[in-house]
Amino acid sequence: MSNSVMVIGGGIAGIQAALDLAEAGAKVVLVEREATIGGVMAVLDKNFPTLDCSICIEAPKMSEVNLHPNIEILSLAEVERVEGEPGDFRVTVRQRARYVTSACTRCGECTLVCPQVLPNEYDSGMAARKAIYTPIPQAAPGPYLIDMDACLNDPPNYLPCDRCAVACPPKAIDYLMPREQRLTREVGSIIVAVGYDMLDPRALQEYGYGTSPDIMTAMEFERLINSAGPTGGEIVRPSDGAHPHKILFVLCVGSRDRRHYRHCSRFCCMYSIKHAYQALDHGVTDVTVLYMDIRAYGKGFDGFWDRTKAAGAKFVRGRPAKIEAKKREGAKAREGEDALMTHYPSLMTPSPSLEVVYEDTETGTRHTEDFDMVVLANAVTPPAGLAELAERLGLELGDDGFLKVEELRGGLIATTRPGIYAAGCDTGPKDIPDSVAEGSGAAALALGHLTERFWPEPPAVEPILDVETPRVGVFVCHCGSNIAGVVDVERVVAYTRTLPDVVFADHQMFSCAGNTQADIERAIREHGVNRVVIAACSPKTHESTFRGVLLRAGLNPYLLEMANIRNMDSWVHKFEKEAATVKAMEMTAMAVEKARLLVPLEVSHLPLTQSALVIGGGVAGMTAAAALARQGYETHLVEKAGCLGGLMADLRCVAPAGLSSLDVIYAQKHELNQTGVHIHAPATVETVGGVVGNFQARLSTGEELTVGAIIVATGGVPYQPTEFGYGSDPRIITNLELERLLSYKLRAASCTLAEGSPATLNFRLPGGAEIERITFISCVGSRQGTMGCARYCCTSMIHQALALRRMGKKVRVVSKDIRTYSRQAEELYEEAMRAGVQFFRYADDRPPQEAIVFEDGAVRFHDQLLGAELRVPTDLLVLVTGLRPPEDTLAEQLKLARSEDGFYMELHPKLGPVQTAIQGVYLAGVAQGAKDVRETMAQAMAAAGKAGALLARGVIEKEPLTAKYTPDACTGCLRCVQVCPFSAIEQVGERGKPGAIRITEAACMGCGNCAAECPSHAIDMPYFTRQQVLAQIDAALAENPGEKVLVFTCNWCSYAGADLAGIEKRQYPPSSRIIRTMCSARFEEAFIARAFELGAGAVLVTGCRLTANGSDCHYNYANVHTQKRFERWHRKFVRQGLAPERLQLRWISAAEGKEFAEKLVEMDEIVRGGKG
Repeated sequence: MSNSVMVIGGGIAGIQAALDLAEAGAKVVLVEREATIGGVMAVLDKNFPTLDCSICIEAPKMSEVNLHPNIEILSLAEVERVEGEPGDFRVTVRQRARYVTSACTRCGECTLVCPQVLPNEYDSGMAARKAIYTPIPQAAPGPYLIDMDACLNDPPNYLPCDRCAVACPPKAIDYLMPREQRLTREVGSIIVAVGYDMLDPRALQEYGYGTSPDIMTAMEFERLINSAGPTGGEIVRPSDGAHPHKILFVLCVGSRDRRHYRHCSRFCCMYSIKHAYQALDHGVTDVTVLYMDIRAYGKGFDGFWDRTKAAGAKFVRGRPAKIEAKKREGAKAREGEDALMTHYPSLMTPSPSLEVVYEDTETGTRHTEDFDMVVLANAVTPPAGLAELAERLGLELGDDGFLKVEELRGGLIATTRPGIYAAGCDTGPKDIPDSVAEGSGAAALALGHLTERFWPEPPAVEPILDVETPRVGVFVCHCGSNIAGVVDVERVVAYTRTLPDVVFADHQMFSCAGNTQADIERAIREHGVNRVVIAACSPKTHESTFRGVLLRAGLNPYLLEMANIRNMDSWVHKFEKEAATVKAMEMTAMAVEKARLLVPLEVSHLPLTQSALVIGGGVAGMTAAAALARQGYETHLVEKAGCLGGLMADLRCVAPAGLSSLDVIYAQKHELNQTGVHIHAPATVETVGGVVGNFQARLSTGEELTVGAIIVATGGVPYQPTEFGYGSDPRIITNLELERLLSYKLRAASCTLAEGSPATLNFRLPGGAEIERITFISCVGSRQGTMGCARYCCTSMIHQALALRRMGKKVRVVSKDIRTYSRQAEELYEEAMRAGVQFFRYADDRPPQEAIVFEDGAVRFHDQLLGAELRVPTDLLVLVTGLRPPEDTLAEQLKLARSEDGFYMELHPKLGPVQTAIQGVYLAGVAQGAKDVRETMAQAMAAAGKAGALLARGVIEKEPLTAKYTPDACTGCLRCVQVCPFSAIEQVGERGKPGAIRITEAACMGCGNCAAECPSHAIDMPYFTRQQVLAQIDAALAENPGEKVLVFTCNWCSYAGADLAGIEKRQYPPSSRIIRTMCSARFEEAFIARAFELGAGAVLVTGCRLTANGSDCHYNYANVHTQKRFERWHRKFVRQGLAPERLQLRWISAAEGKEFAEKLVEMDEIVRGGKG
């Protein structure tokens, strides 16, 4: 009997796997080689393309792992031996000592007295640490550790120094801990998530790394711009401390290089673009990026590249031949320059320290140019020790040194040993969301080997019962420099101490860090705090974290209010520090006023149907359904076509691994049969609705299903081109049509492309002539307008091109650039070039139909590499088309938001790639955005893992945000019955009499429509009560009301849009004050009236998008009533003399951060104009 899983590696993939497993009732042993979990993500500054603070979004997960009762963390530990079989593994782990016990309070007194100073590896050696230290402020586990190899002591025999032990207040230092111990754990399955390392650039002497401190790696630059890094986030030149004015970023250092690593490192292009953007943002005036191809393949990546170019970064296609330090002239001149730099740094422009010789391959010219700093994007490599670990685990390695996988069984997740799975970069380089998805996917597969589940009872905490009289504690977060770099945090704290009922106020570097959460818990206890205000980042990402803090302190979790002074203040007013500080003070005051009126609320537990519906029978749907059923849940798979497989059924071969598509489909069908999935095909979902735990769906077959979770795997549709005369000329086909015409020689479940066993092309020209000259045009219908990269196209196209070349055809590829970013794809690209496939480039800033002409049997275009107009004779023109979202009504029925490209919008671009804003609804595969088969399978398994964790307990917690009814105040008008979107209110008494209605809590979704409609205030909304909202309005408009715009937002869309404006750093005037409720239907006329009574300059009402074609409202068209009420209010206030433009309604979706910022600029102009 097994109820445990071991996760090896505590980076973001391992963290995600551990959390999903623990939530699903598995006990988890998390083995981490370093002193803290978090991995590389914990030391990054920002994440692309959203520029989210990296540690800000990872630290809550690190803390959750550290506090989860189902997770045991073994830090400073490595696996030595694995014995047994799936369901019954016995693992031996060697763990090194910390020499500091869990009594450590992280006060830091020990580090102050330690005499040993060492380079800090967590700052890439650019800063110092002591022999006793903590890796990062947010470290989990939290206790400090002693680097005994550097310590003056050599216990137990030699202890000449005891300074840290003497200084430690709780006496947590224990020199006599055994240096190491061996532990044994019995587990049912294992997940390997050990991450990656990076190539030491000294291996490439031409780049000069190590000869000058101003030539640095990307990770060193990452720490340089990090507010917690060696310079506090200031970009300075290591050689002399001067601010650089000219920086060069060099891509593909050691990757895509036969001398070192042939593979693409996948995420380097995007982090270099991020670095270029950040350098410009920090005031560096001249930024150049030297690249081979820009592989901006992800959702929003091309848009971020465009933003970086628009900000002023120069992108040059080329490679450096030599980078070296410049010789500075003369000792006397050098002394004078150094003195001037020391005493008058602002007057001194530093001399360039580096000389770079490089080729611009687009102009064919050689350049010698001086730079102040060069940043190298060095190759991602297999992590140190992976080969030894693989041998201990009985796993095989691929030719590239990463773990070998069995793709038919599970994409890049199933290793060569059953019961052991992989996640993240140990199977090849990956971006964060791909690693997160694989972590969840591996968890889903690992759960299939368990026979028991376990959920511990919550720890007993003495509750704080005296909550009648408000005693407010305020905690203001620096968020490194994300807030404190703009807002005067200490001034905000001093101000909040003057507010009514505030008994404690303080500031913290990172409020979400595990040790800082403990500080909040202590402050609550020590100061008798019974209401908590966190002035930090967004409640959308961190509210649940801080509610957990209150629970552990003994407070009801709903006695918390957050002021979003990062996303809605410091990030959007970075050039107006004084105004941003005043706004932070007032936002915190608004939160305090609401907190004073908060009351304890209790979560209810409702029954949950332990079955799932998967919509779509392509490879994503099949994979997700089988993974769910393998966990033991009844699963229904609905496919509109008569057969399963989706687009995969039209393919012959899956690149780059060369798998037979039929074998992939067969493997998934076999899993469906083995696990007992109910297949409904052909069938469609005609109607679907309900809530998490209790969704109802009606199929076109007449069947009705009730399920607890839904996975949307509706895939995508190939773009149907109109360009180049497609449809009217038989010589023009798409890449998918070409795939149907190719017949590969199959062997051992693969599509062989080796010479001697070529594919065949079943196509002839009109008149029967053989086709000899074939030209591919890439990016037809993708990478233009709102559509991004289709991800699968380049690799698939090259696979086809190589097959044709093996037949002896003349094959040309005309592309913007080549994005063979996935494992084995770059090697395939190289093989195609060596086989004689010719590659040309057209302008990447123009769509193909503008850059290329096909006429008279030839393709004409300007080749960027040759710098010349070319004419390529062509017998067959292949248009490589992207993917588009399918048209369906699911978004409207399930209230799912869409990204600007039309695909369904994920909960978070990095850490929530398969979740949606609707609890219980998950995304798999291309439904969330274009991707290849491997990525599709990983995301499908991740969705199954998330859904399985939800279903595991059989109950669902319902937030206590449902309408509360006071029968005695009711007049029996029944208006609430008429407007309720969920029929949660029914008439039970006589019209016109008190107590005429009844509210069914299980059916109420908490939109607040009824409360806004009720004329007698007989209905109110917990956590967003009438008095709480009015108190926020009063606080917002207490000073200079005529200069302010009061903005009412809904939780799901417009508030998320405001959040996104901050994430994207969209700058707008600081005149806005934002109030959040769950739905725009909650807004009452009384709120508008109070605002104008107090002299508000303007009021903006926002909510989920409502159009003639439908509504994005998460409450079943509740915003229709917002529209009706607003029109009524507007007429009334205008009749009373209000200038009409001072009261406006604007629908804002969760993806419209830009539109939100633009609207606030417009509203500010109205206020400044003094109209009305």
